[in-house]
Amino acid sequence: MNISTYVMRSGYDGRKCFVHARFCEAPGFLITTAQYLDVSGCDLFGGIYSSKSYDGGKTWTEFAPEENLVTFEKNGYTIAGCDGTPMYHKKSGKVIVIGHTAQYEKDGKIPAVRERSTWYSVYDEEKGAFGEMKFVKMPEGYENCGNGCGQSIETANGDLLIPVYYLKDGTNPMFGITSASVMRCTFDGETIEFAEIGNELSLDIPRGLGEPSVCFHKGVYYLTLRNDECALWATSEDGLHFGHIHLWSWDDGSILQSYNTQQHFMTINGELYLVYTRRGADNDHVFRHRAPLFAAKVNEKVQLIRESEIAVVPERGARLGNFCALTMNDGRGAVMAAEWMQPIGCEKYGSDNSVFVSFIGN
Repeated sequence: MNISTYVMRSGYDGRKCFVHARFCEAPGFLITTAQYLDVSGCDLFGGIYSSKSYDGGKTWTEFAPEENLVTFEKNGYTIAGCDGTPMYHKKSGKVIVIGHTAQYEKDGKIPAVRERSTWYSVYDEEKGAFGEMKFVKMPEGYENCGNGCGQSIETANGDLLIPVYYLKDGTNPMFGITSASVMRCTFDGETIEFAEIGNELSLDIPRGLGEPSVCFHKGVYYLTLRNDECALWATSEDGLHFGHIHLWSWDDGSILQSYNTQQHFMTINGELYLVYTRRGADNDHVFRHRAPLFAAKVNEKVQLIRESEIAVVPERGARLGNFCALTMNDGRGAVMAAEWMQPIGCEKYGSDNSVFVSFIGN
C-alpha cells in the first residue's frame, strides 16, 4: 500500500498547540480547520483557524484565524466552538464545518453542569472565510447534545446525517453516561435544520457512548463509537435506525485493543477501512495509547482484517487520537492528525505539534 505523508505545519512554544486538525476536499482546493489548546488545563480551546492547499495537500497556507468563529460570552460562561469537522456538501457546493460547544467558567474550568449544542459554519469561497457560527435547533430533551469530532455524510437528496451524543437531561454532570444517535437534517446552502433523530444507542459503562462517526458503504450505513473501555460499531439500512452495538474485533475473533478514543472511516480503492489507535504497539508511553494511528480493512462480517493493518501517522510521543479520516475523489484514503502536546513533556520523544496528513492508496 502506497502511503504519502506530509507535515503541513510544525512548531511548539510550550504553552499552546494546534489540535482538532481536520480537512475536507472541495473542487480546486483542500481546507483544514483547527484550533489552539492551552496546555495548562484540560480541553481549554480557543477560536477556529483555517488553512488551505491548492496542490493536493503537499503544501498549505499558514493557519489564519477565522474572525467569525471566535469564543464568546453567554450567561456568564465563555463558549468555544470546538471539535469541528469540515465536509463538502455536493448539492449546495458549500463547505460546512460542524462541531459542538464547550463551556468555561471565569477561571477557565469546565463547569460540572453545562449545556452543549451542535454548531456549524458555512464557508464563503468568494470571501475566503467561514461565516457566522450557527447552531442546530434541537427538540426538547436534547439540551446537552452535540456532534463532537464526528464524520457526517450527505445523502442522495442532499440531506445530512449527523451523528451526535447526548445526555437527555441538560443538568446532568459533565461526566454522565451519554447515548448516541444519528440525526437527519436538511441544508439549503445556508441553514442546517433538524428533521428527525434515530434510535438511541446506549452502554452502561463509564461515560457511555461518544464521538460517533457514520459512513455509507456498499448499501450499508456503519457507525463507530467511542467508550472509555472499548471501541464499538453498529449498522443500519436507513442511516437512522441502528442495530445492536458490537465490539470491534479482528478476523480471528480477538478484540481490538482500542479504548477511550475516537475512530473514523475511509475507503481505499473502494474498500472500507477503519482508522483507530490501540494498545500493543510499543506505545505505553503515549497517553491512552493514542498514537500511532492505524488503519485496517473491514470485512463482510464487520471485522478488521489483521493482515491488512497499516500505520498511517507516526508516533512521536504525543497523542493523535483527535483526527480525521476521509475518502478522496481519486479513490485514496486520507488521514490528518495534530500532535496534541499533553501531558507536558511528551516532546521528549520528538513531537513538536506537527500536523500530519497522509494519503493512502494507489
